Amino acid sequence: MSRFRIKSLYMLLIFAVAIGLLATAPERAHACSCAMNADVKTSLENHNAVFEGTVTAKKEPTALFFSSSADPVTYTFKVNEVWKGKVAPSITVTSAWSSASCGFEFKEGSRYLVYARDNGKTLEVSLCSRTAAYSSASGDLAELGTGSTPPQPPYSPDSQGGFIWWIIAAAAALFAGAGAIAVYRRKSARRF
Repeated sequence: MSRFRIKSLYMLLIFAVAIGLLATAPERAHACSCAMNADVKTSLENHNAVFEGTVTAKKEPTALFFSSSADPVTYTFKVNEVWKGKVAPSITVTSAWSSASCGFEFKEGSRYLVYARDNGKTLEVSLCSRTAAYSSASGDLAELGTGSTPPQPPYSPDSQGGFIWWIIAAAAALFAGAGAIAVYRRKSARRF
């Protein structure tokens, strides 16, 4: 092998190692530091949405090379009660992936009282808000009083519930038609 080829291979190896080191370099650590939580009234005023619901889905971020504790995780909630905001029966919020970056780590299937802010793209929940497990939020719930139920979406035949009614109606029509044909044949058979 020529000296030029050997040098080229060494340079290529050094370049590959350097790229590998850059791809696996640790990120700067961040620690969450929250000021004291505001009282319920102030928190209600300072957040865009306040609701109670159950986590039905969780979507974690996917990163090719770098990941951060601040990467957003998306949580979907089935909403039961609303105190503030335009909150649908099913809503998504985001929070940082880890509590190290002030992310609130929700558990699927668990119920929460959620205080969320609109960041322009989505509703965002922080560990520094009054968000809490429903079982730990009795003081907030008492102070908030009775909320409202989320508005139901308008009826649409294209919705899943509407689709089922269309199937039931079609089946009933088929049975009625089959019954009418059977009755007609019996009457026709008696004539002859």
